[in-house]
Amino acid sequence: MLKYPEMFGNNFNYEDKPFLYALSFFPSMFRRWEDWANIISVKDLFSLPEKEILELFSYSSIIQEFLIFRRKISWEKLWEDLLKRNIKMVIYGEDGYPPLLKEIKSSPPFLLYQGILEGDKFISIVGTRNPTSYGIKIAENLAKELAKYGFVIVSGLAYGIDTYAHKGALEGGGSTWAILGSSLDHIYPSRNINLAEKIIESGALISEYHLGTKPSRYTFPQRNRIISGISHGVVIVEAGEKSGALITADFALDQGREVFAIPGRITDDKSQGTNKLIQEGAKLVVDVRDILEEFGIEYEKEVKVVSLDPEEEKVLQILTFEPIFIEDIFKNIDIPITRLMFIIISLQAKGLVEEYPGQRYAKKKEV
Repeated sequence: MLKYPEMFGNNFNYEDKPFLYALSFFPSMFRRWEDWANIISVKDLFSLPEKEILELFSYSSIIQEFLIFRRKISWEKLWEDLLKRNIKMVIYGEDGYPPLLKEIKSSPPFLLYQGILEGDKFISIVGTRNPTSYGIKIAENLAKELAKYGFVIVSGLAYGIDTYAHKGALEGGGSTWAILGSSLDHIYPSRNINLAEKIIESGALISEYHLGTKPSRYTFPQRNRIISGISHGVVIVEAGEKSGALITADFALDQGREVFAIPGRITDDKSQGTNKLIQEGAKLVVDVRDILEEFGIEYEKEVKVVSLDPEEEKVLQILTFEPIFIEDIFKNIDIPITRLMFIIISLQAKGLVEEYPGQRYAKKKEV
């Protein structure tokens, strides 16, 4: 099989993008375009008289089917639909196409995107759709810290770890790319539409699928190869034994990417997959330094001078890194509950305490 851009043909012109995009709506020919790319240009395929095309291809059945398809669609309208939505197209070999993605075996011939394709360091953070509070905090904090070092955070916009990885990158003032398992007019899950709009401001929503493609069991595993293919490394935060995040890890290994995993309790189902990855050779990550050192980046510790009053010190002494309920803190300290809540809010503002669901609190871990 020929590699792109060879598959587009010797006479391919970047101005022919609208025709290439239109051809993607006829997948049986689009997937095999390299067989005919040097016989006819993709532009001529849509513009020459039918009789000429039939004679050129000896009246083959696939060409006859294509010509029926050509009568029914308008390449101009398909392209106009992209422009109306401010969707851009970048093809393999063109400036702007993610450089690492060109290295993988099944590079997409083109990507459609909204936003900005900029960056030189990419790392993926993925995991379960049903994370624990531990996984949520790890995903957010790792993304936030890595964004500060100039990494573009890549993930899949799914519920759970993906969502919090995107949010962490944005909170860190960085850029994040969301690779969709659907077309850009079918944002999934719909609950993340607002997040998608924020991502576009500094990063990008990306899809290999033409408009009108709904998410399916096939498209999600396929997009995982792009998540890992774009990235220098992949971090798996939480994943069960059959998690889709492990498919991304498998793609990463096949593509020669670094695979990192966050350890978890051996009794936690959502840590079975990550713990197994570590057993099989994935790099164990306990803080951001474990990732930075793999890329030769020096960790810069922020020195924060935080002053505490005696009551804040007492509360901090009671707290551990495991979340505990506000009632349990109250039982162990001689401070009115309203005052205790004020102190905890103060400690949160100073970056020393984190809140977990159910009014639980814990000391903040360094990531």
